[in-house]
Amino acid sequence: MTAATAAAADAAATARAAQDGPLPAPAHTLDAQRIVEAFETDIDGGLTHDQVRANLERYGPNRLKEVPPPSFLAILVRNTLNAMTIVLIAAMAVSFGTQDFISGGVIAALVVINVAVGTVNEYLAERTVAALEAIGSPSANVVRRASPGSAPEIATIKTEDVVPGDVLIVKIGDIVPADCRILGGGHLAGLECDEALLTGESLPSVKTEEPIPDPVCPVGDRTCLIYSGSQAVKGRARVVCVATGMQTELGKISEAMNRKENLNKSGWAARRHRINAFLGLADTTPLQIKLNKLAYVILGLACVVAVIVVASTGFRDVPLTIATYAVAAAVSLLPASLPAVIALSLATASRKLAESNALVRRMDAIETLAAVTDVCSDKTGTITLGKMVTRRIWVPARLGGAHGGAEDEAQEKAAPEQPDADVDVDVHEGQYYTVETGSDPFQPRGEVRAGGAPKGDVLANARGQDETAVPTPDGELCDPDHLALPLHQLTLCAALCSSASIQRVRADGDGDGEQEGQKAGDNEEKGDARAWEGHGDATEVALQVYAHKLGYGKPHLTSSSAAGAATDNDDDDDDIIASARPGQYELLVEHAFDSSIKRMSMAYVCRPRASSSDEEHVLVVMKGAFERVFDRCTDILLDDGAAAAGQSTTRPITADDAAEIQAHYDRLASDGLRVLTLCAKRLPVGEAERVRELPRDELETGMAFLGLAGIYDPPRTESALAVEDCHRASIIPRMLTGDHVGTAIAIALQVGILRPNYAKTAVMTGPQFDALSDDDIDRLDALPNVVARCAPETKVRMVEALHRRCRLCVMTGDGVNDAPSLKRADVGVAMGKNGSDVAKQSAEIVLSDDNFATIVTAVRKGRGIFTNLAAFMLYLQSANIGQVALMLLGLAFKDESGESTFPISSVAILWINTLCAGPPALALGLEPTPSDAMEKRPSEYASIFTFWWIVDLFAYGIVMAAIALLNFVAVMWGYFDGYLGLDCNSGVDSSACNHTGRARGAVFATFLIVLMVHGFVCKHPTQSIFAMDLLENRVLLWSVVLISLSVFPVIYIPVINDKVFLLLPIKWEWGMVAASTLVFLVVTELYKLARRMWCGGDDARAKVRREGLPLDGDGDEALTEEKRREVREKANVGGASPA
Repeated sequence: MTAATAAAADAAATARAAQDGPLPAPAHTLDAQRIVEAFETDIDGGLTHDQVRANLERYGPNRLKEVPPPSFLAILVRNTLNAMTIVLIAAMAVSFGTQDFISGGVIAALVVINVAVGTVNEYLAERTVAALEAIGSPSANVVRRASPGSAPEIATIKTEDVVPGDVLIVKIGDIVPADCRILGGGHLAGLECDEALLTGESLPSVKTEEPIPDPVCPVGDRTCLIYSGSQAVKGRARVVCVATGMQTELGKISEAMNRKENLNKSGWAARRHRINAFLGLADTTPLQIKLNKLAYVILGLACVVAVIVVASTGFRDVPLTIATYAVAAAVSLLPASLPAVIALSLATASRKLAESNALVRRMDAIETLAAVTDVCSDKTGTITLGKMVTRRIWVPARLGGAHGGAEDEAQEKAAPEQPDADVDVDVHEGQYYTVETGSDPFQPRGEVRAGGAPKGDVLANARGQDETAVPTPDGELCDPDHLALPLHQLTLCAALCSSASIQRVRADGDGDGEQEGQKAGDNEEKGDARAWEGHGDATEVALQVYAHKLGYGKPHLTSSSAAGAATDNDDDDDDIIASARPGQYELLVEHAFDSSIKRMSMAYVCRPRASSSDEEHVLVVMKGAFERVFDRCTDILLDDGAAAAGQSTTRPITADDAAEIQAHYDRLASDGLRVLTLCAKRLPVGEAERVRELPRDELETGMAFLGLAGIYDPPRTESALAVEDCHRASIIPRMLTGDHVGTAIAIALQVGILRPNYAKTAVMTGPQFDALSDDDIDRLDALPNVVARCAPETKVRMVEALHRRCRLCVMTGDGVNDAPSLKRADVGVAMGKNGSDVAKQSAEIVLSDDNFATIVTAVRKGRGIFTNLAAFMLYLQSANIGQVALMLLGLAFKDESGESTFPISSVAILWINTLCAGPPALALGLEPTPSDAMEKRPSEYASIFTFWWIVDLFAYGIVMAAIALLNFVAVMWGYFDGYLGLDCNSGVDSSACNHTGRARGAVFATFLIVLMVHGFVCKHPTQSIFAMDLLENRVLLWSVVLISLSVFPVIYIPVINDKVFLLLPIKWEWGMVAASTLVFLVVTELYKLARRMWCGGDDARAKVRREGLPLDGDGDEALTEEKRREVREKANVGGASPA
């Protein structure tokens, strides 16, 4: 779908939504008063009770259409109707049809175990996810009245009882219950909403009351609306509800996600797709498709084997023993325990992932992770913390215009003993400070260090990638008791010009009453691990946390009873802001942030300490956008050198000053930081009443510039390492975010998604990407690594573009806007802690810690599972090949009646195939993840059935069959006279079958013991068994030992040996069994040696990857015209996502 088509569809949907209600046009394009009139409500009184009942009946309850989780029966059917289970059911039916009740009963038990394991594990995972889903806001504050003439009342009601036309009051901390229009006329007081889950924007959306004329503008640009599911983080407002339930933006996304995708197919193509889906050859994971294909191939081969066995009789008077043997031969080709082993292995991996905070809803998603080539991730809350922190501070410590001419000479005379160190300071740099942030962005603890000015990317400097920059860790640590005057002044301004607060909370999320002013270390020394949370605008919280780190928390400055004391600083009494002490500042007036002028200000009455010579005065502090605050500044604060020289600490701003400050602002902004400007001014205390009545515009003039503060949403500490692991594994991480380009680039550079010398096409905006047709996208040399200002449709197009390039992708996200792409991705990974319900319902995996790095753990585990799958499938299938070869070659041995004498009975084959091979195979599925799992390309995990896997399969199977068959020949013709007896396929209790029974015992013991040793051989495709740590997997070791010991009761217990397994006890034949085992080890070791010599290039490639060098084919190359035609043909036919 092109951008124009998407816009047209959105416009049509918007128009339909408008027609469903009383509004003549989309709500954001209409004046608030017109909306009030359309719903026949009242701004002051709200709806009447009769109107509420009518609207509730017309529009329905305010809740999303629930998508019920799959029922137990649905999960049971899904686990039953897969190819391998169907094949086993068919074999069971044939066994019962030929009166082979033992074989039929064993196969029936296996079918029950296979289905039960998969069903129970998937059902438990679904229940766990349901427990994680957020409940949402339980209530809303509405204005209603009993009748048109009655007095209005403010009532708290359930969210689902809100109806269109309701007048609501939204204040800080509230979860918006429905889509609402901001009301004008003084009802808006600086409301800001966090809409990250809907738009992906990390910064709060500042709300306005003016309508937006564009009917199809992006959701994030409709600032006169607030949306269901968003949270008010600042201010308050009175609003009118315009949409509820499925008519909200949240509901529209949910409906679009749940609507069946239009395949645009007809006729035979559609029928073929439905048939493939029914057979398990479409709409499932790549490995499951391959396993289903394998099941059908094996079913066909099993039929051929059965026919071959029956053909040995010439198709005349087929005895029941031959028919049973034919069924056993066919069943021996089926890896009967494979579904159970796969289900148990995936269930075990799922439990281990759950311990690592990754909850798997669909077990088969684990193996798909092994072959993923791309991780498409949102930024906010996934790669980043989703919370704003202060990163950089710049103060004009030594501007070029600060010293010069007569002033310079006066300063030199006044302070001739200034340290020489000051002479080396670049007077044109000012002073940068870096604020260290831990894993908890709200914790008021951390270091502030003086750092050099950034030479380019400040975030790259933090990683030490820019050798020209002064590394932050080497900077001087700021002592809160002896702060430089400029930093002291700016920090006080950051603390005072704020309405935000931070508070420590208990683990259950309830506040514990501890005030933000309390020192952070007070309880930490007692081992208290309670978390901190911020209340208010994200920007103000970031500055408040920064101030707390230096002991300048607002409660220290405004409350006389606040615990602890702020930092002491006995600077000159002429400072713009006097030294801070508890109870020193009393709020006089507050002007909240106004989006039209992009600034806020506060005025305080400063009451100095009794010991201070300073006088009471009024302090005005202001912060905001650079372009709206700096033009209000007429003076500039000087550094400690000027104060020490006895000069005034402020002077007028010169043109050179302005140029220098602008340059530093541009540097910080270019690094992806949101830059705030802070300033202040001092007035006589006698003007306090005048300040209270002073117009805002007049109060916010004549300010003194203090400095700049750069804030941003920081990446998680684990994200960079996770991205590095992705690169090592040839997985391309991509950032698809609704944030601004500069911020996206800065974060991408910091975590390593972008390299410092990235290509221009590696970064695109959503509109740029949407403007391209599918053919244009396919012609790109590589898809962009970063897409900023990204809409939900853009993410879906990215996933589809990756599929056209035959790439498997993971989509990680937490917001509602991630849901459609989560649904279409090969593996959807949602955030469990802060993720939306819609996202969780769309994903195969839910991360309970919301940590992007956990996805790498899941990929590594997926690759380990894939390796283990290859190992135990090789183990099981090679055993099947050996059994079939043994049984078919055994048809050549004829007794005196001309009937074939079997070297091993059908029950013995079924015993080995179903009960003995299963435990070691399961143990192989529990092998630890190989250390080099993340050093291989995804293509190496794309298919189990590689050339060498098939070679191994037949090599090991033929060797096992040959050794067992040679033992049969050696016993019969080497020790005995080769007499096979008469009708020994029915029993061996007659003396004529004594030799045959002992030969069968030798064959059974040989095949079983060799098969157990084969379990260790399959641990690694090329590594010598003598180089392995055989004690590493205790489950494998004990399963081999116990299964090997089970051979003795089978051989030596009467009735079981001769009546059931049709064999007799052996004596000296044990020497042959031991020799055969040794021969098998020698042959397999020689074979692995030949493989290592033949495939020696694999180690060199692994070394290249460890050294970080690129390998051919790791990228997402542009599609050729021929390839595009092939992809289009596949798309028209249908099927699974390209693997």
